Amino acid sequence: MANGELGAIMRYPVKGLRGVEMASATIDAQNMLQHDRRYVLATSTSLGQDGLAGWARKRNFLQLVNTPKLAELGIDYDDATTTLTISRNGRTICKGNLEEAMGRTVIEDFLSAFLKNDIAGSPRIMSVPGTHFSDMEQPYISLLNRASIQDFGDRIVGQFVDPMRFRGNFLVDGLPAWSELEWAENQTITLGDVTFRMVHPITRCKATSINPDTAQSDINVPLLLRKGMNHLFMGVYLEATGSGTVKAGDHLTVG
Repeated sequence: MANGELGAIMRYPVKGLRGVEMASATIDAQNMLQHDRRYVLATSTSLGQDGLAGWARKRNFLQLVNTPKLAELGIDYDDATTTLTISRNGRTICKGNLEEAMGRTVIEDFLSAFLKNDIAGSPRIMSVPGTHFSDMEQPYISLLNRASIQDFGDRIVGQFVDPMRFRGNFLVDGLPAWSELEWAENQTITLGDVTFRMVHPITRCKATSINPDTAQSDINVPLLLRKGMNHLFMGVYLEATGSGTVKAGDHLTVG
């Protein structure tokens, strides 16, 4: 049995934009975190003429791997009003309610100007009721072991690797590096009083090569994982099997 601690909780209300740290999160069985990847950025060029009717693969959307300039933007998000605030260099640029046409237009107009030399077509904020746009169609929650990321940076990359590259939901401390890859399929993981089942490790793509602060592709993460670790994994997917509230500082128990 291994024990760790939930160091941080993150969610990403708009896929492709920065995450927002949460002090606590309400967990519903067989669901992702509330409002996580609820909205996406797309264009008619990226999505095609049929539009968006349900979950779709990440290649259809604007994200760091195809639009790295998005890394220059900071965000805040208010659940109660579904209001997105975008900032740049610490200064608020615009804000709008993503459930109202006018609010979306305010955000889209800014993004059109900001990305005019980087994308084909005009960006649109889209959502589908009841749908979350994780990289996986299933409602999984991602967990990162910060010791694994530190070991990867220290031993293989030779420099600090920001955990934000991997866009995890649960960032855990106190576990041995890479021990999460030893968890068995369907093994029970408990955070506080909420139970999860281990699904499988997360295979990493070139999106993780984008520095989340500079928007530059500066570390070939998949190549270095393969050369240094003989795999492409960083973090694991969990599925909530119980409901309740988790908070930063909760104990993690495996087994």
